[in-house]
Amino acid sequence: MPPTELTATFDPKVKIYLVLQVGAILCATFVGVLLVPVWALIGPFWAGAYFPTIRATLTDRALLYEHGIWFRSEMSIPLDKIQDVSLHHGPILDAFGLSTLRIETAGGQPGSAAVLTGVVRAAAFRTAVLERRDAVAHRGGSETLATAAAGATETEVLGEIRDSLIRIERLLAKERA
Repeated sequence: MPPTELTATFDPKVKIYLVLQVGAILCATFVGVLLVPVWALIGPFWAGAYFPTIRATLTDRALLYEHGIWFRSEMSIPLDKIQDVSLHHGPILDAFGLSTLRIETAGGQPGSAAVLTGVVRAAAFRTAVLERRDAVAHRGGSETLATAAAGATETEVLGEIRDSLIRIERLLAKERA
């Protein structure tokens, strides 16, 4: 079966949201307040150039996320590493009819999560990500056991693992002595 891709569509209203979001951040500091008029002039142009760079593609193995103008960011998040896909709403997002999908990965390291704001039909995209993640986890688990066992029962494989661990412990004990 050939791999299938599902590409997320982003709502153009996210451009206005991004301009207002950066403007609000600028207003939070004294120096930033001075830059608000400059941002009011260049912000819409930046958002217009930034918006077409946002891409999220769900493949059979990973979620690919790209964005950025001057500093491009490209993430490939393996589906088996995804722990949660949460859907966020808030008063400002709701005013624009937008939502945010947050993809959490194992480990929770900085840069290991993706935040996708403005995905059209975000709940359906979230469901698709979770379904593919579960399919990969199910496939991966059974393939790993089948490959490792090579026809052996689960009890035999666990016995081999136990014996290997015992050998490792003995080797470590000898090195310490």
